Amino acid sequence: MGKHLNRARAYFGTDTRGMLEGGRHALLHTRTMEFDELRPYVPGDDVRDIDWKASARSASVLIKRFVSEKHHKVLLVADAGRNMVALTPDGERKCEVALHILGTIGLITLGRADEIGMVYGDARGSLRVRQSRGENHIESMLTNYQSHAGQHGPSDIVAQLAYVATHYRHSMLIIVVSDEPEPDERLDDALKRLTGRHDVLWAMVADMPAAGAKDGGYDVATGKPVLGPAAMDPRVIAAYERAEERRRNRLGELMASHAVPHTVIAGSGQIRRAVSDMTRVWSRAG
Repeated sequence: MGKHLNRARAYFGTDTRGMLEGGRHALLHTRTMEFDELRPYVPGDDVRDIDWKASARSASVLIKRFVSEKHHKVLLVADAGRNMVALTPDGERKCEVALHILGTIGLITLGRADEIGMVYGDARGSLRVRQSRGENHIESMLTNYQSHAGQHGPSDIVAQLAYVATHYRHSMLIIVVSDEPEPDERLDDALKRLTGRHDVLWAMVADMPAAGAKDGGYDVATGKPVLGPAAMDPRVIAAYERAEERRRNRLGELMASHAVPHTVIAGSGQIRRAVSDMTRVWSRAG
């Protein structure tokens, strides 16, 4: 297994059972080799599934049933803009945490017959990796993201969402990985376009609070300070924290209005719990 998948496995583990089960757009197009039960043969059944020994004992033709698997076409949509070089509350760079989240989804799909692809980019445009299967494909996809993340234009995840809404017409499972987006009309419109056709999940990498930084923090996209000298004023800190709480609440309400299961991850150590919870909510909804 490649280095990126191995690093993701170090945080997520190896048990992916039950992940990505269900969903509105799951495709029942294959089955496992796991035996389920015997039942009477009916016209149209595959004769290769007849259990001749069991049929001889019962004096009727019996057919083996196997456990069905639900498979998906999975599309990762990832922010590769300059926001992703900022730090998380746990002190990691956002792009590193995002890479581990992307790798985690890759690990989950490896145990299934899911096809997985990716769209990533920044405000200037989007790059596309076609859907396929297998370790080598996923590892190559993760390498492409790592080499691009934070190296070029400013972040604008809505640009990637708009690209997907325009160019992907068949129903898929879309998993977005970005920092915490601004809950504005552009995001609302993009989600409206996507959720009408696709299932959408969103893993958000948390921002480092400016109030926790000694220098008041700065915007990695512009280089401008967030709080600056005012970081020493308790009244400014309190106002900043209230504004952040309102922003988070608006974002949660926006996601809920479009029925998008989402999670906020402060560091790689939270990936196992956060992704498990997010996919569980989605599976129940599906």
